[in-house]
This record gives sequence, structure tokens and C-alpha cells, in this order.
Amino acid sequence: MSEPRRTPAEPTTSRSRAVRRRARAAVALALAGALVGGPALADDLDDIRQRIREVEQRESRTSTDKGRSQEAAADLGEHLEHTSAELEAADRRLQETTAKVTAARVVLEEAEADLADAEAEAERIEAELAVARANEASIQESLQVNEEQQQESRTTVGAIARDSYKQGGMGSLATTLELLSGEADAVDRMAMARTVLRVQDQQIRALATQEAQGVAEQDRLAGVRQDIAYLLAQAEANVVAMELARTAAEEAKVALEALEAQQVQDKAALEAEKAKVESELKAEQERSDQLTAELAELAASKQELKGEEQAEVERLAEEARRKAAEEARRQAEEEARRQAAEEAAARAAAEEAARQQAAERAAAREAQRQREVAAEAERRRDQEAAAEAQRRAEAAQAEADRAAQAARDAAAREAAERRAADERASRDAEREREAAVQASSGYLSYPMNAPTTSEFGNRLHPILGVWLLHSGLDFGAPCGTPVTAASDGVVYGTLYDDSRGNYVVVDHGVQRGVNLTTAYLHLESFAVSSGQSVSRGQVVGYEGTTGSSTGCHLHFETRENGTPVNPRTWL
Repeated sequence: MSEPRRTPAEPTTSRSRAVRRRARAAVALALAGALVGGPALADDLDDIRQRIREVEQRESRTSTDKGRSQEAAADLGEHLEHTSAELEAADRRLQETTAKVTAARVVLEEAEADLADAEAEAERIEAELAVARANEASIQESLQVNEEQQQESRTTVGAIARDSYKQGGMGSLATTLELLSGEADAVDRMAMARTVLRVQDQQIRALATQEAQGVAEQDRLAGVRQDIAYLLAQAEANVVAMELARTAAEEAKVALEALEAQQVQDKAALEAEKAKVESELKAEQERSDQLTAELAELAASKQELKGEEQAEVERLAEEARRKAAEEARRQAEEEARRQAAEEAAARAAAEEAARQQAAERAAAREAQRQREVAAEAERRRDQEAAAEAQRRAEAAQAEADRAAQAARDAAAREAAERRAADERASRDAEREREAAVQASSGYLSYPMNAPTTSEFGNRLHPILGVWLLHSGLDFGAPCGTPVTAASDGVVYGTLYDDSRGNYVVVDHGVQRGVNLTTAYLHLESFAVSSGQSVSRGQVVGYEGTTGSSTGCHLHFETRENGTPVNPRTWL
């Protein structure tokens, strides 16, 4: 049986299919190469991604710095509020002391005027004393004269009485007359007798009068001496009292002036401290604003780098597609040239076969064998090219899978480390809470009956996303729940800032050797006012979510000498 004769179109169709297979293999090979990427292209993309990682690291550090800056600014703001309150109190004390100094000067002037009056009164009393002493001397002189007159009268009366006694009554007239006149005229004896009797009576009456005058002068002398003693005592007491009053007024004025000078100095120191804190707060706020601007710049830079990354990825994909298309076109052109050559050879062979009919079958068999060998070789080449393309594609996919797995492993490790850190923080907080409960003095009452939602200690800030000190206890309850004072004290202030919102500070004085204050943050409204005294359990405000807050809760703080401590050591 003779072999059927093939038409010239059969080899052409087989060759077309081979060309298409080789073109597809070339395109697959080019695409695989594009997926793997050349070193230069990969270096550009790695450089962009490295820059993105550096920007993210700087962004994280800047965010942490901003959180610390905001916390420092909040502390400085609180310090400034304390200093301003102390400055206002110092100014009030200074005004009160200045008023007291003015009053003390008036009192001193009045005391000095009183002393001058007392000294004038002393001079007046001294003049009266001089008059009284002159009267005393006059009376003493009068008494001396009276005493001499009495003595003389007593001597005369005694002599008359003795003579009358010796002479038997009237027989003594002669002697009496002789004593009186030194004469003994007989004519005048009778007249002289009457005169003697009259003289004798006068002498007795004069003696009685002199004695009465002496008694009166003695009484007058005693009265004058009492007046002198009273005036002396009055003058001395008056001057001493006025001197003591002036000395006391002077000492009070000096003490108040010293207090005024100290308070002026204290006020100046507080003003200097306030200016310093205001300067530090302004610098910290400027630093916070600078960090905010830097974060915005980093975010913009990161966004720009992300855009560059996306553009580079798209450029790499476009470059890969372009190279693949060029490679496919080149191989298609080579295949077309080879196909044209084969077709020309086929035509020549067909013509030669036509010319050589006798050798057609042999030539056809040889040609068939050669075609089969060529097809087999072509098939092997196509298989090898496809296998190489598949191998490269699998290698690229494996590399991508390994990168993705490495990213997932890194994310898993980071999550595990975060969970471990959270667990450690939770365990540390629990240990601190247990230690705080064991070391608690029980001085303060709970500000509300509600569950504790966050303990004192380091935690991941729910808004800033960085680890910071949580300086109190959080209690969860609906907004509007009453908040009560933990103990007796005085309301230091009802205040507001962007971080704490509405908050109340109560000063409990010195307890256990430290100045203890409590603070009640994020309130919806106040129930007390600054300077008001409150007792344990008295409502000071109502729970809210003002300031930097993610929901209704009470943030409760205890501070020792201004430093926050775990409230459980006092509850």
C-alpha cells in the first residue's frame, strides 16, 4: 500500500503551531524575568521602602516625644495654676498686712500724741506739785509760828496761874501787873486788876485759838501732803502707761513692717517663679507645636514616599511588560524569518520532488523523518523553555511567598511581643495593686461605688498610642453619677484644661508627714467652688467625659507633695 501524498500546506501548519508555542514560551520567560526583576530595579524599590521605614521610625519617635511634651506641658500648666493661686493669696496677705501697717502707724501716732499729752499733764502736775510743796512749806512755817505763839501763851498763862496760886487769887495782881507793865502805882491797881483779868482771859482765848489754828493747819498740811502723793502717783502712772503704749505700738509697727517686707519678698519670688514657669510652659508648648508640625511633615513625606513606591512598582510592571513585549516581538520575528526560510525550503523541496517524481517517496520519507526529528527537537526545546519559564516563575512565587511569610512571622512575633508586654504590664499592675492594698493606710474613702477600669502605672495610652504613666485610678459609671470627696479638706480649685477637662482639687493638709491632695478629673459639672471646705462623702461634682477622654469615667488621683502616687496606698 502506497503512502498518501502530503500537500505543501501540512508542514506549514505544523510549523505555525511550533512558532506559536515558542512565542508563548518566550513571553512566559520574559514575564518570569520581569517578576524576579533586575538588580537595578530592585535596588531603587528597596531604597524607597528603606526610606519609608526610616520615616515611620522617626514618626514613632516624634509621636512619643510629643506625648511626653504634652504631659510635661500639662504638669507645667498645673504648676502655673498652683503658683498663680499662691501669688493671688500672697497679694491678698500683703494688702491685708499693708492695711495693718497703716493702722499700726496711726495707732503709733495716737500713742505718741497720748504720750505728749501725758508729758504735758506731767508738767502740769509738776506745777501743781510745786504749788502744793510751797503750800506745804508755808503751812509748816505757819505751824512753826503758831507753835511758838502757843508756847509763849502757855508760858504766860502758866506764869499767871502759878502766881495767882501762890498769892491766893487776887493777891497776885501786883505781881501780875509788875510782870505786865513793870510798874506798881497804887492808883492804878484797881484798873490794872481789871486789865490783868482781861489780859489773862485774852491769853487763854488766844491760846485756845492758836491751838485750834494749829489743829486746822495740821489737817491742811495732811491734805496737802495727800494731794502731793496722789499727784506724784498719777503723774508716774500716766507717763509709764503712755510710754508702755507707745513702746507696744512701735513694736507692733516694726513687726508688721518686717512682715510686710517679707511678704513683698515672697510675692516677688512667686512672681519670678510664675514668670519662669510661664516661660517653660511656652517653650514646652512651642516644642509640642514643633513636634506636631514635624509629625505632619513626616506624614506628608511618608505619603509622598508611598506614592513614589506605587509609581516605582507600576513603572517596574510597565518595564517588565515592555521587555516581555519586545522579547516576544523579537522571538516572533526570528520565528517568522525561520518560518519563511522553512517555507522557502519546503517550496524548493516540493519543486525538487515534482521534478524528481521517482525519488518522491524516499525524499518524502526522509523529509517526514527529518520533520519528525525537527518537531521532536522543537518540542523538546519548547518543553525546556516552558519548564525554564515555569521554574523561574515558581522561584519568583516562592520568593514572594517567603517574603510574605517573613512579614506574617514578623507581625506574629510583634503581636506576641505586644501581648507578652501587655501581660507583663497587667501582672505588674496587679502586683502593684496588691502591694498598694497591703500597704494602704485606709485614710481615704472611695470617691464612688463603681468598678475600677484602669489601674495606676504604665500603660498604652488609648489616644496617643504610646506607653505613658497612668497617674491614677479610673472608675467606670454612667455620666452624671455623683462624685464625692474622699476625706475632709478644702477645695483648692475647680479647674479646666484640654487634657483633664473639668476637674476638682481638694487639699487634705499634712497627713503621714506629707501634704496630701486628691483630684477628680473629666467631670461633667461642679458641685463645689474654690476655697470651700468639704467633708468626707460630700458631692464635689458629677462624672463626665470632658477633656482627653474616650468615654464616661472618673480619673481619681492622689498626690504627695505634688507627686502622683498609687491611690490604693491611701484608700
